[in-house]
Formats: sequence, structure tokens, C-alpha cells
Amino acid sequence: MQFDALILKVASRCNLNCSYCFMYNLGDTTYKGQPKFMSYDMIDSILEKTKKYVLKYDKKEFSFIFHGGEPLLIEKKFYRTFVTKANAIQEQLPNVVFKYDIQTNGVLIDEDWCALFRELHIYPSTSVDGTRKAHDMFRVDHKGNGSYDAVFNAVKLLKNQIGYADTVCVINIEEEPKAIYESFKKMQVNSVNFLIPDFTHNNFPFDTEKTEMADWLIALFNIWIKDQDRYKIPMFIGLINRLLGVTENINNESAVLVIETNGEIEAIDSLKACGHGFTKSGMNVLSHDFSDIKNSPLGKLYFEDSTTKLCAKCLDCPIKEVCQGGRLVHRFKKENGFNNPSVYCKDLIKFIANIQNTLIDFFPELYSKENIDSMKTDEIVRYVNDTNKNTLINSTYTEELEYFGIK
Repeated sequence: MQFDALILKVASRCNLNCSYCFMYNLGDTTYKGQPKFMSYDMIDSILEKTKKYVLKYDKKEFSFIFHGGEPLLIEKKFYRTFVTKANAIQEQLPNVVFKYDIQTNGVLIDEDWCALFRELHIYPSTSVDGTRKAHDMFRVDHKGNGSYDAVFNAVKLLKNQIGYADTVCVINIEEEPKAIYESFKKMQVNSVNFLIPDFTHNNFPFDTEKTEMADWLIALFNIWIKDQDRYKIPMFIGLINRLLGVTENINNESAVLVIETNGEIEAIDSLKACGHGFTKSGMNVLSHDFSDIKNSPLGKLYFEDSTTKLCAKCLDCPIKEVCQGGRLVHRFKKENGFNNPSVYCKDLIKFIANIQNTLIDFFPELYSKENIDSMKTDEIVRYVNDTNKNTLINSTYTEELEYFGIK
């Protein structure tokens, strides 16, 4: 069990009320029992356990990602205190580099915050869903007002004050891919980390017989790959690398551990979408080491087995090494836990096939030399659907995945 970053939930409340948010609007209400802000007393325990962890696993780099809720709701003094103490710890670890990141909705960013980011070398990323239409459809405040103007201005300010602008975008297929792509060009962003919405089998809003997400992503990819002045899209780069044989995680969720405002240690927070209290481990940074999370069933699955312990259809799929079963949250169903393919299974197959075939068009001699053929989506889907579950997975393995079903 190894990870390279801590997600620190320094605030458990938010000044926005995004309808798709797994923290507040997908069934988990445990945030109501959390302190609104992480206390200063928690800092020493976090850093003590961090030092112990990086020494045990001989880490060369380690990141602290300030998150929420909305992390800019906490006072600036907290960040100065944390980074000052962390830098003092780093001086005791000459072979380790600490990095600091912050994920914000951007509404509160101003010149003072930009100055703090520069002072403490904190690298911000802003959540923005592209166009005004796409963004304000979901990312509203508690009165229902859209937040696009404030966030657009924040991204432009970061670009001017910090010198770069990295963003996170939850995909909204109701807006045209070209409009989304061009909107980020207008903001002059350096990167856009596109995220597929966090739905499970129990709340999936799309037609499962269609591949609307794949069609949207393919259109976006085709625009991006032809743009000589493209910005970075980690999802696309990750899939290309995997198809070219470069080992890289493409699901945006491994190698991080979450620390809640009260010090609770949890696996990735997107799993809150699986149900109320789903991520709770009963462990706290005040009394447990980080690696203790592997002793919880969810922690073990997430950190050690989430890309290998897959349902039968995934295990038999010819592109499982590329998609890795998709994100863990997308495999969940109340009836049988994680013993399912992703709700986006057909979309992933179609999208990956499109990228593979595009690469073949770009490098025909390379693929011909390696005897690699183009992918046919329908053939892969039929093959996966014909999988005989009983011949591929034993009862013990099934029980491990279905353990997480909600009875």
C-alpha cells in the first residue's frame, strides 16, 4: 500500500452547491458531523505521520493537496502555519521534496490569495466546467445563482498573477465539445483535467444502450489532437501512454489518501457517491498511521486491488490493461458492491478504440511492425457480453467484491 499525496479536507463546508457534488448531494451527509474547519492542532499529527510514512516507503516526493468543501474558506494563517511546519520537517528529510497544491472552486480568489500562493509555493487548480451554459447548469451558489463570471475572472487572474492556470472540468454532455474546448482556450489555461461524472449503477442518468459520453469525448479528442497549440488534457495523455505501453494511471484516483477535517483517514472521497458513511474507516490520524487504512476492507480494495480485482467481464476484456476497469465508484451497485463493470463500460471501449485507431493512422509503420490491428468496438462489446461469469471467478473472489453491497 503506497500513495504519493494527502488530500487534506481543511474545510467541510462550501460556498457553492454543485448539484453533482459527491460531498454534499449524492447521499452522504456525514459532513454535517464534521468540524467546519481543520484545527491547527491537527497539523502536527499529520506531519508526524507524514514523516514516518515517507521514511518507511523511501518517498522522494510527497504532495499535500488542500481540498474541501472550499479550502479558501479557511483563514490564510492556516496555510502559513502548515507550510512553515512542513518545510521544517522537510529539512530533516534531505532526500524528500514536499509539494503543495490546492483545489478550489475559484469564487474567492483575489490578488491577496494569489500573493499567498506565490509566497508559500502552493499550486492552485480551479474547478470550472467550460462555458457559461455548462458551468452554471450545475455549479451554483446556495441561492441558485451561477458562478461562471467569478470563476472565469479567477482563472484569468491566476494566469496573470501566478503565470499559469490549471483547471478541473466535470464533463457536461449537454454542451458542445467544441464550445467547451474553445472556452478553455479563451481562458488561456495550461491544462484541463476532464472528469467523467461520478455516477454509480444506482443513479446513472444516461441511456445504457447509448454511448453519449464516448461520442462527446471522441469529438473533444479529435479537436484536441489536431490543435497544434493544444493545452494539456491528462485523461487523453494517460490513455495514449497506456496504448503505447507506458505505465500510467488514467483514472485520476489512485495514490492519494484523504484526511477529513476531524482527522479521519479515508480512501478516495469520490466513493461517498456510493452511500451515506461509505468511506468511513473508524481510523484517525491522531491514533493511527496512514498505512493502517489497508486494514479496512475498502482501504485494501482501493489501494491494493482496485485495478486487479475486477468483475468477470472486466477480467476477460481484451483492453482491461488500458482502462483498468474504469474508476472504482463507477462500478458500484448497492445489490452486489463492486462486482460489476463500469457504468461507462461501453463508452470506455468505444473511446479507447477511437484513440487506438487514431494512433494507427498517425504511426502506420509502427503498428504494422508490431502486428497490431485497429480496434472494433462492436466486437469487443460482444466478446465481453459473452463472458461466462462462473468460469472466470470463484466464490471467494466474488464475495470480496460483493462484500461492499448495501444490505
